[in-house]
Amino acid sequence: MKHARNLLPLLFFILFSCSSQKSILPYQTGNEEADREVQALLALLDVNQDDTYRYGIMEQIISRFRQDEESEVLKHFLNDQLYRFPDDSYSGYYLLLLGTIYEEEGAIDIAAIYYNRLLKNYEDLIIRGQSIHYYSLNKLLKFHSDKPLKKIGYYNELLSRFSGDIDRGQVYYNLAKSYESEGLWDESIDNYKKFLEAPTTSIAGMPNVYNEVNHYLNFHYSAKEWTRDSLESLVDSIKYAIHTRNGSRLIRYRAEDFFMMSWGQDRYDPFTEIPMELAYFLKSSVWYNRELEADSNENEALLRTGGWSYRIKIWYLYFNRINYPIDPEINKRWEWAGIYFGDKL
Repeated sequence: MKHARNLLPLLFFILFSCSSQKSILPYQTGNEEADREVQALLALLDVNQDDTYRYGIMEQIISRFRQDEESEVLKHFLNDQLYRFPDDSYSGYYLLLLGTIYEEEGAIDIAAIYYNRLLKNYEDLIIRGQSIHYYSLNKLLKFHSDKPLKKIGYYNELLSRFSGDIDRGQVYYNLAKSYESEGLWDESIDNYKKFLEAPTTSIAGMPNVYNEVNHYLNFHYSAKEWTRDSLESLVDSIKYAIHTRNGSRLIRYRAEDFFMMSWGQDRYDPFTEIPMELAYFLKSSVWYNRELEADSNENEALLRTGGWSYRIKIWYLYFNRINYPIDPEINKRWEWAGIYFGDKL
């Protein structure tokens, strides 16, 4: 770059020796000092076709426009350069800059076009220690947070190309959710399994995510023999088991991932699966209400019972409608999912 600096005084003289010439120079900003500097650099840019050399000059011009917040002029300049030099090996980087400018302006749809364009048409570059493809993929994931099908493509590209740079657990979990949203059940299950096998991570707002995913997979691979077509028949069967003090029958109706917990616990807290033998507490003193609780609804129901030979006498039996669209024959059936100890909070 030394010889370029030596040429600057001469170029300043040639380019700005007369006021009439100034009016026809490209990329004017109105800042006389900045315009002189940029025009001198443009003259160097036009006489050299070496991509790396041009990149050095381009960076100086870009920096000047950014410094002066001349985004419109910079966009015009970058698009001109992309048009004039489509085979420039740094074109992907210039597209990234255009995407960044539009993103800063809130024009997300336009920014996404530029990020996608550089991903599809240009090889990756490492600029200031960062891959422009990796940067663009993460931006596109952010832009398309509500479009699962697009996210699937971007997540899979991250896994195939940047597996060493990403939190694989988070990517597998997000992929599972995206496939789920699209009804691609086999792919979703496969990625839930990969999530459990990946290095431990955290998912925002889900402190017990590993237990929750394990529950889901356990249900998926279970025989599901405890499920019933209707809530009424399930509740009647449990009432009969309590009335006849038939502990083995009562146990038969429990869901595989049956919980027993206080009202304040999280459903997927690992301490909700208390190893208690229900038959041991099923004494003659146990009673149940005739009707379900008034706040029961089409998806959840509670039956108040009491008299159990346990330090907490009141138990609420909890029933829920199964959400399992993978299998239409199981989806929307009912299960006895667990027990809440004590009166409602």
